[in-house]
Amino acid sequence: MSVLKHRMTLIFTNRVIWFLRVFEISFTTILVIENRRSVVLTQRAYRRKYRGKQAPSDNTIRRLVSNFL
Repeated sequence: MSVLKHRMTLIFTNRVIWFLRVFEISFTTILVIENRRSVVLTQRAYRRKYRGKQAPSDNTIRRLVSNFL
């Protein structure tokens, strides 16, 4: 694989990972609003959606919402 092609693959991969991470953060913020700001309900919904991934901590969820608002 050429150096340029390898670099383009890495850039594309990093952007996809970044996009998925932004989507997870947005999804978490929406869950908080839907669950009437209940952190526990938000964590449960996150675990249902992303099986096998650890849900964000309560401080992380609160920080995401405050930054969003």
